[in-house]
Amino acid sequence: MKPILGLLLKVLAAVVYLQFVATQVYDPLLAGVGLEIWRILDPLMVLGLAVVLVNSYQRKRKVESVADDGVTREYLEANCVFYFGVALMACLLWNWIGFQWSNPSNALLGLWTVIDVTLPLLLFATGAQLARSGE
Repeated sequence: MKPILGLLLKVLAAVVYLQFVATQVYDPLLAGVGLEIWRILDPLMVLGLAVVLVNSYQRKRKVESVADDGVTREYLEANCVFYFGVALMACLLWNWIGFQWSNPSNALLGLWTVIDVTLPLLLFATGAQLARSGE
């Protein structure tokens, strides 16, 4: 199951990244099909980030349960991914709710840029880690 989930996260990362760049070419004002694609991708991004948070929390607990060897690479990776993921989830949910359900929309375009650039990095890294752990 983990390799399949890892592959799905990596595909979602690639799709979000490509959509982020491609909308500048085919729908820069997000007035047509680009907007509709984002409406489909946004809930998938929330689900993908939820998987990242669950996986990083489990990884964080595992690292912290072993003997205290100080700050290791594994400790930094687990904690950085988890805490950055928590912050990114707050930003993603706030902007998505403001975009999808607020009237008038109160989503911040600059925040979408941060989300759409950093989320694929977390998704891909976690997807690769899940794929490796399932082998």
